[in-house]
Amino acid sequence: MKKVIMLFVIVASTLSSCNCKCTKTHLSKDEKEWFSAYKKGQQIIFKSNLGKLDTLFVADKYETYDNKECNCYEVGNLQYNMMHIDFKSRICHNDSYFVSGVSISKDEINKKSFPTFNVFGLFYPDVQVKPIPTESWVVLRTSLKKYTHVYVFEDGINARNFGNNYLKSFYWDKREGLIRYDTGEGEIFELLKK
Repeated sequence: MKKVIMLFVIVASTLSSCNCKCTKTHLSKDEKEWFSAYKKGQQIIFKSNLGKLDTLFVADKYETYDNKECNCYEVGNLQYNMMHIDFKSRICHNDSYFVSGVSISKDEINKKSFPTFNVFGLFYPDVQVKPIPTESWVVLRTSLKKYTHVYVFEDGINARNFGNNYLKSFYWDKREGLIRYDTGEGEIFELLKK
């Protein structure tokens, strides 16, 4: 019995004295570009095809790492680099999803990461399917400006609605951010200024 206790003490001492080393992942310049369009406190104004205005406010923007204490025995030895932006609208379009947002997390060292989105309850990726949308271009009627790095997220195609199904789709330009969103009733809001 004494040998078992002594063996247990030796093993426990050895394990507790082992240093756990964590590795931080780092978002690339290309991955961070999704977040370059906005600063905390910024206001973004949209105008609809019916003449209505909507203002979004950048409530929060941050970059951080998870697993900050390097708990490699319970969490793992990677510390993921993450970025996040929260948007609030002056008009509450969806009670359950008043705060919209975009996030990215570098979960693997050598694999490209793609952001996740929640705009008024329209989420990408859909929990069941995660196809990465293809990049395209669009010209806005409000400014006649052409955007060339646009990703379209549409309910039932590559995104999923929760709450009151306010949005049908939204358009996100990688360099300029949210540039357009279409409601389920056919109203189209386009970026007016930021």
